[in-house]
Amino acid sequence: MSVIVEDVVMSEETTGLAGLRVMVTGAAGGLGRATAEALHTAGAHLVLTTRDAASLDRAAAGLDRGPEVVTAAADVTDDADLVQAVELATARLGGIDVLVNNAGVGGPAGPAWEIDPAQWWHALEVNLGGALAACRAVLPGMIERGRGRVVTLSSHAGHTRWPHLSAYSVSKAAVNKLTENLAIELLPHGISAFSYHPGIVDVGLGAAAPQSDNPWQRRVDTWLGQQREAGRYTPLDAAIANLLRLIGGEADALTGRYLTHDDDLAGLVAAAGRA
Repeated sequence: MSVIVEDVVMSEETTGLAGLRVMVTGAAGGLGRATAEALHTAGAHLVLTTRDAASLDRAAAGLDRGPEVVTAAADVTDDADLVQAVELATARLGGIDVLVNNAGVGGPAGPAWEIDPAQWWHALEVNLGGALAACRAVLPGMIERGRGRVVTLSSHAGHTRWPHLSAYSVSKAAVNKLTENLAIELLPHGISAFSYHPGIVDVGLGAAAPQSDNPWQRRVDTWLGQQREAGRYTPLDAAIANLLRLIGGEADALTGRYLTHDDDLAGLVAAAGRA
């Protein structure tokens, strides 16, 4: 466990993103790091977790001025790591207002019946089990305070079929269903929950990768290259824009929903109000 801290005075009430205490898992790179930068710029205090201590510096690089940044090495498959990270955040910041379940893996590529079962289940353990473990660590504090939000990164792969990436697809479908159930369970506690599809972005799992020895992974990489060339990738700022709105509470009326980067959140909230 490692920490970067500076003294900060917390306001009792926060609006929008300024002053929010946000925990982002898998924050060393990709969309997690980009989200952390955007939140920090907007005035949010951060709790950034990474899988191991070696990546903590990458998570916090350049975020040494302004809102407080706490970092912790916490593998999302290790409940004790996550509990310690939340205890540290509570000691330094007084609690966590928003959990962003970003940590994830792409999982193995190939026909489901040919994939090493251990690799297949590992993707479920990280993408689904890790999100649930983070919720177990964070939600008791939110429930005690009577407010909070959980945003779990999902994918179109969980909304439809993605053959030859079955572990990833199944894990994201399960994340969507977990969110639906959590939202109902958390309603009495003033806590909202969302699953969010940012689109395919040119960082993290969507970034160009060295050629793989796995022919099925090469098929996946070729498809991603075609999507990039066809202009179907989501610009990073567009992917983050709706995510920040969810984190800031603009769409709490939509709790339980699977939402995407191109959804008109204001329009959906208005429609929900008329229903």
